[in-house]
Amino acid sequence: MLKESLKGVRVALLACGSFNPPTNSHLRMMEIAKDFLEHECGCRVVEGILSPVADNFAKKDLLNAGHRYKMLEMATKLSKWMKADDWECTQSQWTRTLQVLKHFKEVLGRKYSDAEFRIILVCGGDVVDSFRRILPDGSNLWDPKDVEAIIRDFGLIILERTSATPVETLAQIPGASKYAGNIATLIDEAFPNNVSSTKLRSALKRGYSIRYCTPDPVVDYILENKLYL
Repeated sequence: MLKESLKGVRVALLACGSFNPPTNSHLRMMEIAKDFLEHECGCRVVEGILSPVADNFAKKDLLNAGHRYKMLEMATKLSKWMKADDWECTQSQWTRTLQVLKHFKEVLGRKYSDAEFRIILVCGGDVVDSFRRILPDGSNLWDPKDVEAIIRDFGLIILERTSATPVETLAQIPGASKYAGNIATLIDEAFPNNVSSTKLRSALKRGYSIRYCTPDPVVDYILENKLYL
């Protein structure tokens, strides 16, 4: 089980996504995962990395990576353990999540080579639901082999989101049950919310405030640069 295998291990957390814009839910997701790992699994979380996707990821209303990375920097500026990283968003092509995990495992593995180290993917339940999404051309959004490798080789911490059904989704993915011990699904009892980047963009387009949905420096940056209007 996840709790047993992580005792005394140094762990880095990785969250990948558009962060368009980053929200308090993104930050809270990482904090909840850190609490779970340290209090329930007896390990030490040494870093939390938020990695925005590159511009060539085909997604509607995707702001350029320069703005999204800058907002993530502002959102994590006061954190002692979380940070934004621009490796993924500066790549010339879209990088699949499994490759991003492998990249950071190599980089951080050298940094923490003096102790047992692991990197774990953190995501919302809505992301897990997308594991089975079929694109208009009939191809899979996520390569099933990638999903299995992520769970098997890295591990997955899921924060439940309204209307998402990650447990049911994983039950339908071949191979996921085999590595169920590498998966943890969490509920944020202290601050349950349904804030999303999509809802923030919609509010901004209507001229409504998004303050207190994302850190103040991010709000100010959006307004100063007239983003999403």
